[in-house]
Amino acid sequence: MGNTVTCYQEKKSLEIERPDFALYSKGAKVINRYTSETFELWPPKWYQRLFAQISGHGVLRGKSPITAISPDTYVGQCWPFPGREGQLAILLSQPVYVTAVTYDHVSKDAGFDILSAPKDFEVWGIIDDGIGGKTNQPDNNGYEEEFIESRVLLDSKNFATMDDSSPLRHFLGRFIYDINGSPVQTFEISNQILKSNKPIKAIIMRVLGNWGKPLYTCLYRFRVHGDPVNHDENLFLSTDKQEL
Repeated sequence: MGNTVTCYQEKKSLEIERPDFALYSKGAKVINRYTSETFELWPPKWYQRLFAQISGHGVLRGKSPITAISPDTYVGQCWPFPGREGQLAILLSQPVYVTAVTYDHVSKDAGFDILSAPKDFEVWGIIDDGIGGKTNQPDNNGYEEEFIESRVLLDSKNFATMDDSSPLRHFLGRFIYDINGSPVQTFEISNQILKSNKPIKAIIMRVLGNWGKPLYTCLYRFRVHGDPVNHDENLFLSTDKQEL
C-alpha cells in the first residue's frame, strides 16, 4: 500500500469535465477537528509576540481551509498549514463512489514560491454505512465530527490514523503532485482499488511532504470526482467548469 503511486493525467485545459463533490459552494464542508491548523506567522522578537498576544495585531494568518475546496486559484489564494505534513478533512456534498481526485496549484510560471506545493499525499475515504444524519441538515452542526470520530483514530499530532483494519475506512491511493507538470493534475483511483469501491461520505487528504518549504505547505484546491450513490439525484451531474 505504501508504495502505491498513481500517475496523474496532465490537463491541456483548466476545465475538468467531471463534477467536484468536494466543492464548498455545492454543499461540501471542511471537518475542522480533523483538519490541520492554519499557519500563522508571528513576530520574531519576544516583546512583539507579547504585544500581538495582547492586542491581536501583528500576526499574519493564512486563509481558512475552505479556500482549498473553493474554485479560485489565483496566486496567494490558498490555505497554508504549518510544516510539511498535514491533512484536510472534507465531508462531501453527497456520498459517492470515488473514481479520481484532482489537485490544483498555482502555475510555476507565475513566479510564486512553488516549493510550498504538496508533493506526496494519501487519500482516504470514510465509508457511508447509511447510519446517522444527512449532510444537508442545518440543525445537525456536530454530525460531521461525530461521523468521523466514530471511524478515525488520532495520533499524537492530532492526525488521522489510517489503516486497512477498519471496514469503515477505505484507502484510495498515494499520489505525487509534480510541480514541473500541469498546474491541474488529476489522479485516477487504481483499478485494483476500484474493484472494492465503497460509497464514500468523507475524504481525508493527508499530505506527507511538500517540495522543500519547511515553514508551511499551501493547498490551492482539492477536488473529488466519482459517481453519486443515488443516481436519481441529478443535482451534481453537470460538470464544474463554470466553477473554475
